[in-house]
Amino acid sequence: MKIGVMGTGGVGGYFGGLLARAGFDMHFIARGKHLQTLVEDGLQVISDGESFRVRIHATADPYDIGPVDLLLFCVKSHDTEHSARLIAPMVEPETMILSLQNGIDNIEKLIERYGEEPMIGGTAFIEASLASPGMIAHTGKPGRIVFGELSGQRTARVGRVLEAFRKTGIDAELSDNIIQVLWSKFLFICGVHGVCTLSRSSLGLALDCSETRELLEGVMREVEALAQVRGFPLQPEVVSESMKLAESYNKRFKPSMLRDLEWRRVMEIDALNGMVVKLGKESGIRTPLNQVIHACLKLENQKIINPFWASQLE
Repeated sequence: MKIGVMGTGGVGGYFGGLLARAGFDMHFIARGKHLQTLVEDGLQVISDGESFRVRIHATADPYDIGPVDLLLFCVKSHDTEHSARLIAPMVEPETMILSLQNGIDNIEKLIERYGEEPMIGGTAFIEASLASPGMIAHTGKPGRIVFGELSGQRTARVGRVLEAFRKTGIDAELSDNIIQVLWSKFLFICGVHGVCTLSRSSLGLALDCSETRELLEGVMREVEALAQVRGFPLQPEVVSESMKLAESYNKRFKPSMLRDLEWRRVMEIDALNGMVVKLGKESGIRTPLNQVIHACLKLENQKIINPFWASQLE
């Protein structure tokens, strides 16, 4: 199986690195200093479990890779539309595109360009980030992938992907209701990423303070209500289970959106809490907690995107 990775960050680098180490025909898209290091020194994964370095094929040009059997699409949500155009040389009629992104509208954007047939829905549960060029830092439990056909069917092709993941040692699971899984993950990250980033705090601190813990749960409740109204009812215990999941994380865990803010990189705020606000307005329900988080972090995003504008008003 020939596998491409679009977005060699925490998710794409970690899972792609495991697949490359297992001997799969892997090809990675990267850029800048990160690409240079990958080409010269290979991909390094530093993990609480087993650390390793593996030589890989990395390029900035999808034409250097050509059509693949499976494409792991792992870019930030705000890069989805641009990256969807770039991957065209890697996609042919039989190519499977597996999105492992935050948010709930990325698949729709990919479907607009490639149709529904290539798409497989998925999400990753992992504490990993790009620590430095060529290096992925992983903490906590081994990464886990949940994926499935949008139709809910258990097809032969997702069976082949599952087999490939499991041969590699990746904890992978097929779902017959991947849309519900995506909404449940969306609920989790809106709460955890939103509150931790707004408060500039690790997850452990956010959970240990009663006020921010209550806020985090309240954000999740708003997403739960939104999913119900949008026609994607979640399991009755989704919030309590999400809080238990948060408790299981390393107390020093900082979500990717907080790290982006600290490193002055564009955040996914519009795709997360901002999407809750947008869909809430469309559906006629109030989402005040998500609205406050979105408003404050949207301003921070604008400062990052246009520092000259910000400097003129400070």
